[in-house]
Amino acid sequence: MSGGIHFSGLASGSDFDTMITQLKKVESIQVNRMKLWKGDWQKRVDAFGTINTEIQNFQSVVQKMDTMSEFLAKSATSSFDTVATATTDAKATEGVYKISVGQLARNAMWTYNSGFADKTSKVNTSGTNQTFQYTYKGTQRTLSVGPDTTVEGLVNIINSDPNNPGVKAGLVKNGNVYNLQIRGMDLGAANEMTIDAGTNLSNLPAPNGSGTDWNRQTAQNAFFRINDWPPLNLDQPELSFIQSESNTVSEAIEGLTLTLKDVGTTQITVATDTEKIKQNIQDFVDGMNAVRTKMIELTKVSANKEASDPNKGTSQFDAEKGSVLTGNYGVQLLSSRLKLAVSGRGDGFDYYSDANGGEGDYYSTLAHIGILTVADQSDKDNGLLRIDMEKLDKALAKDPTAVAELFAADGIGTSDSQHFSYYSQIKGITKPGIYDVTYDVDATGKIINAKIGGQNASIDQNTHQISSLTGDSRGLVIQVNNLVAGSYSDTVRLKQGKAGQMDDILKDVLSSDGTLKIIEKNYEDIMDEIDKKIERESDRIIRWERSIRLRFARLEATLTKYNGQMESLSKQVSQLTQK
Repeated sequence: MSGGIHFSGLASGSDFDTMITQLKKVESIQVNRMKLWKGDWQKRVDAFGTINTEIQNFQSVVQKMDTMSEFLAKSATSSFDTVATATTDAKATEGVYKISVGQLARNAMWTYNSGFADKTSKVNTSGTNQTFQYTYKGTQRTLSVGPDTTVEGLVNIINSDPNNPGVKAGLVKNGNVYNLQIRGMDLGAANEMTIDAGTNLSNLPAPNGSGTDWNRQTAQNAFFRINDWPPLNLDQPELSFIQSESNTVSEAIEGLTLTLKDVGTTQITVATDTEKIKQNIQDFVDGMNAVRTKMIELTKVSANKEASDPNKGTSQFDAEKGSVLTGNYGVQLLSSRLKLAVSGRGDGFDYYSDANGGEGDYYSTLAHIGILTVADQSDKDNGLLRIDMEKLDKALAKDPTAVAELFAADGIGTSDSQHFSYYSQIKGITKPGIYDVTYDVDATGKIINAKIGGQNASIDQNTHQISSLTGDSRGLVIQVNNLVAGSYSDTVRLKQGKAGQMDDILKDVLSSDGTLKIIEKNYEDIMDEIDKKIERESDRIIRWERSIRLRFARLEATLTKYNGQMESLSKQVSQLTQK
């Protein structure tokens, strides 16, 4: 090879190019094998990508149901929704609530009765500065109004005041005139407003004694009764009602937010929406099954699969009965974690016992409510979860809250002890679980030797509380109720439902240092090493081809020389013969 020209044997009659091409194919066998090898690792990465997608989909499902308010669906219907309506959360107790509304909360409002012919009508025609003065929620504002200011200009002065305490001015068109209206933005009797005597505008005076020039709406609280409580008090009627500064009431009935709309009486019926709960459970099972199905598909071994000759297949998987991830330790680890989370007790849940009138959690595993893994290998759903709807319906009919806690308890603390109770925790610090609590009370009524989870706990003698400072229970606070001298021990449970438990596992799996990412990184490192080997082998083949072409070029030159000599000798012999 010289100057990029190949000596391909034209002179000698030998097809060196074809010979080199065939030899190059032999030399490239190792490169081609490494490329196929890399392709197999890429197939593994792609397979983990599909599992990753199913896990992310499942995570989005469990994150929508990992609190009691999200999972335990309850409905509230009103017999007269023009009087009051309600929304619920998980704490709402089923039942019927009679709501009697005596009056609605309203804001303070002043309207000037004399209309202005136009928005540009002047309120100050004195030729000098005048004043508009009002008081809202105890704050008085005195505003300077310049000469020739229009009623629309006064509206802007009030609204743009940087120290406006919370009022809004506007113009109300009434037929052919405009009435100035100023209203407080807050409901409730405490948010009163007055137009004050300092107001001296030419065409907008302060209120007169008769009250005929300004129309006033006083601020007031909402008055209502729940199930005929409070009782009627004719001497002090205001004591006959619950009062609220707002028409939206969220603390009168636990778990229920009332919206008062008009004076009157209505019945609010609160019921558990079991169909929505069942749909949440079905979504959980479907999401889990989608992950399991993908893992089964990518790890299955099929006896009916036709395995090709290892030397002829385009992938090692063509020569195997297994699949892309058959026997993969990462999939096995993930599968085991998910199966254990599904089959085991919920974190912080304890098996139910009839002792002492009932202790523990009535439902502590998914099997208790009819969710089991299909173990029959002949079943098409082998390895997947299946819901026994009859058993689930019975569980929901017996205790829907307990079912909801199994899925969606989000740090619910409880204890069956008669001597102490759960008080509080630190979200994100205190881990779910069952913790032993022990302490002594001495003869003076002081708490001593307190331990939580086997670790010494701090003691507050004033509040009679003991707090965990170390370990998984760190931040857990227990309220001691029995201060009679003696020794006491029992457990406290901090419960996390299956949805939250699963979310924690999936977050760990999907994290930058989680199982999937570590395996993916390992596979990428392997492929990088294969690329380096391919690059080295490709460089070797280039050098080999350059060398072999030079050798064949020299051979071509030699053969050409000898061919020329042979032709010359042949001509000489021919001439001698002719003589």
